[in-house]
Amino acid sequence: MYEMKDIAQDIKRSIKRRLSLLIVTPIFFVVAAAVAIYFLEPKYESNTTLLIQKDDSLNPSVLYEMGVDRGSDDPLQTLNDIIYSRSTIDLLIDTLGLASEIKTEIDKQSLIERTQKRISTESKSTDSFEISFLHTDPEKAKAGAEFLTNHVIETKHRLAVRKHEETVNFFTAKLEELESIVGKQRDQVVTSTSERLRDLPSNAEALQARLRNIDDELDSIEWRLMQEEEKSAILSAFQAESNISDAIRHLYRLPLSDTQFGGELSDLLNEYESLSQQFTESYPRVRVLADQVKQVANRIPATLESNIRRLRSQKDDLNQQKERVVDNMQRFFVANQRASSQQSDFSIFEGLQNDMRLKLEQAKVNRDLGRQIENQFLILDAARVPEEPASPNKPLILGIGLIIGLIMGVVASSAAEMLDTTLRDEEDIPHEKPIIAYLT
Repeated sequence: MYEMKDIAQDIKRSIKRRLSLLIVTPIFFVVAAAVAIYFLEPKYESNTTLLIQKDDSLNPSVLYEMGVDRGSDDPLQTLNDIIYSRSTIDLLIDTLGLASEIKTEIDKQSLIERTQKRISTESKSTDSFEISFLHTDPEKAKAGAEFLTNHVIETKHRLAVRKHEETVNFFTAKLEELESIVGKQRDQVVTSTSERLRDLPSNAEALQARLRNIDDELDSIEWRLMQEEEKSAILSAFQAESNISDAIRHLYRLPLSDTQFGGELSDLLNEYESLSQQFTESYPRVRVLADQVKQVANRIPATLESNIRRLRSQKDDLNQQKERVVDNMQRFFVANQRASSQQSDFSIFEGLQNDMRLKLEQAKVNRDLGRQIENQFLILDAARVPEEPASPNKPLILGIGLIIGLIMGVVASSAAEMLDTTLRDEEDIPHEKPIIAYLT
């Protein structure tokens, strides 16, 4: 069996045999990496560092708790939205003159995407922000970083100014509106209360009694109207029947005692009922009575229609009277309530006016401070023209080439050693056969 010493000797002999392969392979990969470096276009990176000051350093009112807007939005949160927006990239392309080869909209979109990839941002701490721009021309790398920094500051300043101006305009309009309302109420407090109370009825009990009487009359009329309409429906059913005997049965449902021609109709119906039990409908007297019943019944609907119209007219008149009484009661109630609460309403609007005046002053303070928002941004590290390219990283690429070359050299040497069938000593003979001679 092989011992560790024998294995070490075998490895040492293998290395000697494959030394050229172990040396040539790394050299080849290092040369390939060097050639790749030569053909790769160098890119230069320039960056700037922005320091965003705290609100209390720019806005002294925060220290005194004046209640002004502290700019609760995180400044770092919106910087990326501004930098990577299409409008910003368009301005950057125009500033650096990168749009010379654009022919179609697809070319423009591709250029915008490539330009966005050249930009990198990093939040170095809670109040500092680094903006970097990569380009093959060091001057354009510096110009791109400067443009992005200045554009961020200008955009934040423009947005802050517009926001505060709109706030001041809003509170100014609301204050003018409240001043107009308060002025009108101040004039009305002196004169309107006594005038309204003088014109309105003052006896609430009389109005309530009148309303009860009207409701009682309405109930009575509605009951009578319902009875008359029911009679009219019965007579309509009577007139709709083609068979006289079936038609007469409807008349038995009529309250004849309080119906015009009811007595005459009742006598005819009684006689008709008595004879119809003894004789058929063809009996002469029965036919005469049926005709008489029909004649009398046909005179009733006209009277009923007249009564219904009269009752409906009375009902409408009472409803109008009720509406007037209810309206007077509502006006009386509203007048009393308004008289007692008008001064309170005036005080409420006057308080709102004072609050709005305070908010307007606070908004003006915010507007004045917002105009200085560019002072919140300090450029700690200005953009400079890079002297050395940021990419390609030559030492890194050469190191990677060397490592890959060493690995491939070991793999190639191992493969060559495993595939080598040369017999060099007794141990290389695959079968245990006697040795006849040695070749020196």
